[in-house]
Amino acid sequence: MATKATAPKTRKPKTNNYVGILEQFLEKCNLSAISTPEQLSEHAPELDALLPDWIARRCVKVALAKPKHSFSKEQIEALLPDKRKKNLTIEERAEYCAKASDFVDIIANHWAVGPKNKDEKEIVAGVSRQSTFRVKLAEGGVDPAIIEEFAKDKGLIQDSNKIQKEQTKKQMANPDRIPIHFSLTNVSKRLQNIDTSKIPTKEDLADVIVMLSMRPGEVRSLQINHYEPDPSNIPAWYKEGYSWYCTGYLKGRGEKKENPEPRPFLSMEKNPERARELLTWIRDAIKAKKLRDPQEPYRTIPGKSRDYGSKHASRIHGGPKATPQHLKLLSRIAMRQESDRLDAGDNYAIGDTESEDSGPEDEHNSDPKSESTENDEISEIINMYSY
Repeated sequence: MATKATAPKTRKPKTNNYVGILEQFLEKCNLSAISTPEQLSEHAPELDALLPDWIARRCVKVALAKPKHSFSKEQIEALLPDKRKKNLTIEERAEYCAKASDFVDIIANHWAVGPKNKDEKEIVAGVSRQSTFRVKLAEGGVDPAIIEEFAKDKGLIQDSNKIQKEQTKKQMANPDRIPIHFSLTNVSKRLQNIDTSKIPTKEDLADVIVMLSMRPGEVRSLQINHYEPDPSNIPAWYKEGYSWYCTGYLKGRGEKKENPEPRPFLSMEKNPERARELLTWIRDAIKAKKLRDPQEPYRTIPGKSRDYGSKHASRIHGGPKATPQHLKLLSRIAMRQESDRLDAGDNYAIGDTESEDSGPEDEHNSDPKSESTENDEISEIINMYSY
């Protein structure tokens, strides 16, 4: 039985529009395998504008590598740079998404700026970047409903909030304790009971130094002033939300010493006028030689009193729900540090709250070892006040 012979099917060669675009482009720009990478890179933006997506770019790269063109890897990279190597800023991503008006791009870029792994620090940082991305999308005119649906991961935000809450708890319970004598409660009580009609004591001097988070050498020079700038000419150093500023502060290493700008005032004492009154009271006593200049006795403990005060101030102004980042920022402001070299401690070291809040019965039954440690601290403070 004869079988019917089947004629072989002939396939029509596929025409690649992207390759055709490439051919026209190379001819128009007079580019070939003998062109230098520098020459090719000059035309890269123009070719990129002709290719709509990564598929088109890949087709063109394959065509350039074939014998017909024989472009080297270096030449191909110069003409078609790998976009995956480019690190776009959050602002650039948001701007692109706003122009493209495609929710797929919003989703992709939202995850691109998110956490790279499950490390707690990375989760917090990633959620922060995503939050900035949403803000920039809104500024670019993207519909808030679209942002809410495609650029917000509520579960991840909750995880970040939980991590920050735990960090704050750990921060508040840091075992590196401030001496009880300089605890927030004790210093605050002594400051409230100061009578400026009397001659200040050495203890008053120490408490004012803690209150203002200042170096001993700043007792003579620090100035606390109220500023009301002209709305039509607001100076660059003026910070919104701060109307009291400090001058006469001592500068750290590397800071500009000529014409230092006023810096925001923040201290344990929420009333700036009261804080200025206490500083003036101490300064007048030193000038009248009723109180010795604090620079000499404090050389043995550089920075400690200042650190105590900055951490107390951050806790007072930060409130019970302050994040570690916010507490750190407030601590920096209290110490009048420059923003590009701030290195305040991340953790807030608190005093022995159990000892502070305990009653007479607890004091009577206190642990001998703890009592000995406290006595050592008191001895150090007494020695500090001795000249």
